[in-house]
Amino acid sequence: MFHIHFDGELIGFSALEAGDPPMGCAEGVFIPHEGFRAFQANVPAENDNDPAIKRWIGLTVTTDGTVQIDCVDVVLFEVDFGDEVELRVDALGIGNPLYEELFPGRYAAYEASFS
Repeated sequence: MFHIHFDGELIGFSALEAGDPPMGCAEGVFIPHEGFRAFQANVPAENDNDPAIKRWIGLTVTTDGTVQIDCVDVVLFEVDFGDEVELRVDALGIGNPLYEELFPGRYAAYEASFS
């Protein structure tokens, strides 16, 4: 489980179970931690021009709560579908070979999907 932080504070977790290996992107379901409610209340979401979507940028992701993963950005999405709210997080621009170290086999699975 990866740890998601804002301004050094833990706000949640994700397995980053999916992604786009050639783009260095990993994404997954966001599981809130106790600090998430304070984050939501105090950090304004980016303007997305869609009232059903809240988007926060500038987060960080760590492997074990201490080792930060080098990437371009970490983005948290909250999407309100009316009857349910979905939280997802994307780690963008993770370079290779780090991507393959963090997510072994994803490149091979991606390439195999085209053959």
